Amino acid sequence: MFDFMTATRVIFGQDALLSSLSVINQYGYSALLVTDKHNQEGNAVGDYLHNQHFRYQHLVVSGEPYITMVEEAAVEARKFGPDMVIAMGGGSALDMGKALAAVIPNKGNVYDYVEVVGRKVPLKSKPLPFIAIPTTAGTGSEVTHKAVLKSGQDRIKVSLRSSDMLADVAIVDPTLTYGMPKELSARGAMTAFTHLMEAYVCSQPNPLTDMICEEGLRRLSRSIIPSCLRDEPQGREDLAVASMLGGMASTNAYLGAAHGLAASLAGKMTAPHSVITARLAPYVMEENIKVAQLEGKLEVLKRYRTMARILTNHNDAHMSDGIAWVKMILEQLRIPALSQFGVCRTSFEQVVDGAMKSVSIKGNPLPLTKARLTFILDHVCSCGENQSLYEGVEREEASYTMLDDRETER
Repeated sequence: MFDFMTATRVIFGQDALLSSLSVINQYGYSALLVTDKHNQEGNAVGDYLHNQHFRYQHLVVSGEPYITMVEEAAVEARKFGPDMVIAMGGGSALDMGKALAAVIPNKGNVYDYVEVVGRKVPLKSKPLPFIAIPTTAGTGSEVTHKAVLKSGQDRIKVSLRSSDMLADVAIVDPTLTYGMPKELSARGAMTAFTHLMEAYVCSQPNPLTDMICEEGLRRLSRSIIPSCLRDEPQGREDLAVASMLGGMASTNAYLGAAHGLAASLAGKMTAPHSVITARLAPYVMEENIKVAQLEGKLEVLKRYRTMARILTNHNDAHMSDGIAWVKMILEQLRIPALSQFGVCRTSFEQVVDGAMKSVSIKGNPLPLTKARLTFILDHVCSCGENQSLYEGVEREEASYTMLDDRETER
């Protein structure tokens, strides 16, 4: 038995944004528009709202959203009273918009609703209609039922999660990802990979997620270099599909130890979540294969063999070839080593304890002991440094800015 859920409607294609904006009119007359500060295409949505005489409020997000940011923005948004939330940008903007759509109609503290550090109370009221427009390819947040938020007081990432939080409309236009900086493209591609990889080998896959993951991995493996390093249009389209499929897979299956450890590590180091999961991925794969071999878990081993053959495009590839492919891609994309960001080994016990409480760790194909998780951390955090694409990139604190309301008569 399994069930499957995704966005109510997905509109995908080249130039889909401009041809689909009229869908907004189905959901009311006022909107909260959430974008990130690097998003120029958000002006197209704002122009459309203005020309259609909508009332709208524009919120600009910088950095990954904190729970406190959601609470503060929700207070201001309730005064405005939007009929819908439109989020356009990368995963952080989409998660912020998704969280606000859920929280605005649900009074109280956001900690009432989040997992791990909160009470995980079900949403009492249905979220506002939510329209998601990704401008990056990576998280697949446009088709997921959760918003990933930082808890500053607990120094951990947690999820606000409900099946009611799925987007009413997801507009996925690969042209919005053209010209992305290489470091952002690389991070996004590896985020899509870790979603697809962990969902494929998780403890509770299903026939639909199997098909989704295999197609996503196939598209990603053939296009990750052309899209990230050469900005090729066909590669960009493949990566947009892979990202979306990764979001669908992680919504309907489970993730694993890479995401469980990353959520706990996030509070202990400055590395982006995408970099942490990417660098953890091959070592989690290695450890899972070791345990599967020791315990004779043939189905798990079969999945790793199939994945290796998809990634390498060789029918005779072995499980080790899949791991080698991941490590090769990490170097070709110049994903920074975690040793560059620094993490104290004395904190590994805390990181492992935090990971053991995560939802993701429960989806790992096999239970991993604390000793094995510590071994993974020790190995990945002591890897040699490489030349980082992040050198000279500004590191900014998360924040948001509520721009002036635009009120016009409809």
